[in-house]
Amino acid sequence: MLQVARAAGVHQSTVSLALRGSSRISAATTEKVCRTAQKMGYRPNPLVSALVASRKRRAPVARATMGYVIGDDSGQPWPYKQLDEGIYQRAAELGYRIDRLPLGRDAIYGDRFAQVAQTRDIHGLIIAPLFRKQITLALPWERFAAVAYGYFVEQPSIHRVTPDFFRSMIDLLAHVRQAGWSRVGLILNTNKRSKDHLWLAAFLAEQRISAKFGRIPPLLLPVWSASQADAWFRRHRPEAVISLYSLLRPAEDLFKVGMTGIPLPRWYCLDIAPGDRSVNYPGVVINRAECGRACVDILADLLNRNQIGIPARAHHTFIETEWRDGSET
Repeated sequence: MLQVARAAGVHQSTVSLALRGSSRISAATTEKVCRTAQKMGYRPNPLVSALVASRKRRAPVARATMGYVIGDDSGQPWPYKQLDEGIYQRAAELGYRIDRLPLGRDAIYGDRFAQVAQTRDIHGLIIAPLFRKQITLALPWERFAAVAYGYFVEQPSIHRVTPDFFRSMIDLLAHVRQAGWSRVGLILNTNKRSKDHLWLAAFLAEQRISAKFGRIPPLLLPVWSASQADAWFRRHRPEAVISLYSLLRPAEDLFKVGMTGIPLPRWYCLDIAPGDRSVNYPGVVINRAECGRACVDILADLLNRNQIGIPARAHHTFIETEWRDGSET
């Protein structure tokens, strides 16, 4: 910090305050110090931070590594690379190392999990999305600080970070309403409860309270069914359709094959990844990298305060989504 202070032309205490985001110094000074520190390759030492925090609490703690618990035994490609990027990037900025702990067919649980984590000097866990929704995840929670991405694990109730799916649907419907569409349909997978119930809840709420929308019942499918979609389109004739990208493509193809006499609806996508220009629909951009960064920030704070074990009352952090225009077809 002394070297950063000299390079930035400020006092060493100013560097300390800037790197902690203190409001006691100006935003311009904070930006200058952080930019200088980044150029010089400055990284905080988490063990030193732990020592300072433990001296204040008189409770020693060490945490150089965060455990990243993933479920990767399904043989499917890992779909959360942007979440990974955010986690690894933010961990490096804070001076942590990420160690993956897979929950595959040879997964470790209970005391064995604790032994492996202790050997790797892991005191904090980030729970990644699991391919199969699990009601309970049997880990020795009393030994760790933990934060989860999403609602893939229902129990125990731990701190969570998730995109604001409910608000994203409200915002999307505002754009649909502004475009002049009133007969709006929704197609969702019923097997993706971790997200779809929030999307569905927001859609039904707006449909109920807004006089602008006709009450077309959502089409809820466990898997894509062309016959059910065909019957739904012919009966309700929506002017606009909201769905996931994986369902919009077959829905659009259905019209190309044989939906003659029915006007082509406008398509809106719920799950666009940042920078993905292969999705031509307008819709919601979900920034999972930002979610990953938030997971690391929350876990680092828990470790700094030595908040180990299942919290008395879990906090849920919602990350805003963004709107992106697209070329509707």
